[in-house]
Amino acid sequence: MRKSIQRFRDDPAWTYRKTAPDYLATFERGGYPFSLGPGGLAIRDLLRGDVNGREVSVFHLLAWPRLTGSGAAASRTYSVAVLPLPRALPTTGVTSCLLSWDTHDWKRGALPHSSNSYTYLPNLGSHVVRHYSKEHDFAALINTHAMERLMHDARLGWRIEGNRMIGWTSGRQTYEDLLTMVDTLTTIIDGFPEQVWNWPKVM
Repeated sequence: MRKSIQRFRDDPAWTYRKTAPDYLATFERGGYPFSLGPGGLAIRDLLRGDVNGREVSVFHLLAWPRLTGSGAAASRTYSVAVLPLPRALPTTGVTSCLLSWDTHDWKRGALPHSSNSYTYLPNLGSHVVRHYSKEHDFAALINTHAMERLMHDARLGWRIEGNRMIGWTSGRQTYEDLLTMVDTLTTIIDGFPEQVWNWPKVM
């Protein structure tokens, strides 16, 4: 892992920060993967750079479960990639069922509380991913079998937060693997139908 990080630190096309509490503060904590750390969160090894014309961010997220009477629990690590979107879109999330966390964590908020009422959509698509959205019609518009299969194979989750897409998976992946995630998310975004970009303005 250190070699992977050093490779990008040595590349002038990327900026590196060991920790980034200010950047962490820009995310809404109530949605995946941030909701999986109710006991605390921290970003480690943030890299930011241009990939295919998009300014992307990749990092490892440390997430602590809620503390219990027995003391502090060990943190879990998630690997995260953030891509910009051309405009703000309805709050929506899709998560591969292959992502490994215990059953209790399925009860954590998939989407932020600020999205008001959102719905788990068990009848949308296939059984290989879980869909959540504030707007069912929007979720149905962007869902395709190809997208579901891509996410299933990559063990990937993502959600839309305003004008950015947050992709994530469990474990501490190398930064080469994180760039593969960026490529997957780019494929998903580029596969959105044209109607997406003409969707009524998000309030």
